[in-house]
Amino acid sequence: MPGEPKSPTESEPAIVVRGLSHRYPRAAHEALSGVDLTIERGSCFGLLGPNGAGKSTLIALMTGMIAPQSGEILVEGVSAAKDPRALRRAGALAPQDFAFYPALSGADNLAFFAGLYRIPKADWPARRAAAVAATQLEDWLDKPAETYSGGLKRRLNLAIALINAPRILYLDEPTVGIDARSRQTILEAIKALKADGVTIVYTSHYMEEVEQLCDAVAVIDHGRLVLQGRTAELLTEAAARRLTVTLATPATGKAKAALKALSPDWSAEGRVDLDLAGQADLPAVLEKLQAAGLKVARAEYGVSRLETLYLSLLDQAAAEEAA
Repeated sequence: MPGEPKSPTESEPAIVVRGLSHRYPRAAHEALSGVDLTIERGSCFGLLGPNGAGKSTLIALMTGMIAPQSGEILVEGVSAAKDPRALRRAGALAPQDFAFYPALSGADNLAFFAGLYRIPKADWPARRAAAVAATQLEDWLDKPAETYSGGLKRRLNLAIALINAPRILYLDEPTVGIDARSRQTILEAIKALKADGVTIVYTSHYMEEVEQLCDAVAVIDHGRLVLQGRTAELLTEAAARRLTVTLATPATGKAKAALKALSPDWSAEGRVDLDLAGQADLPAVLEKLQAAGLKVARAEYGVSRLETLYLSLLDQAAAEEAA
């Protein structure tokens, strides 16, 4: 029927962003500048960048909270400019700030937001049961949300986002500042949602979580796209000639000076990253470490962590900005 929302197909990406730019009133610089993204259906997509990079602006645009000034957003093949409601129909956001009423119980918060979503009464029991089970809030529903721990509040934030059964779920720092139990609950919920075909857009400063969960990542800095690709491929490429050495004891200043010719990256206390020309250089480099008086507790060649890649990209972008 004319005028009805287009039904999504399995072959269409969940989200396509083309040339997206945005500048806030009286701002000296654009919050986003010419961003292009493709987020595949049923994937977990990591949106990374330092504070102020433009991530929140991008999420606000993709969820329809603010309107694009230039560029295009397609949600499941539908242009947001032609059908602005397409963004809200397809997705839900669990924001970094708590988005519920502290004086209400968990159950009352869920019921209130179900009303805002206009969830049919016939669907409400199943929706509530699924959201509560995913976040393991069964024992806390009758208690005021203001009495919840930080972890429980994050879980309630997520439960509220789930009651509309979104096809696309936006998670903005969902595990920041919470206990280990709640973090595990939220991460397990995300994995289960992804297994059920939900597309997840995930922002976090915890690189180990992103590496564990996300099929693909994009890095944004100063409003510009610095990198985009599949997580496994990016890590494989970054690891091609990297030697990561964990030392048994911290390196002295004299030892560090002795290794200067190798251009070491002392990424953490007791750990150093070295870029080799190839695997054939490995024995000679290990000998140089020993000659410098360093005791190697562990050596990994051809292995890279997302945090290392992410920090190197930001350092490179900062150097280019200063040049």
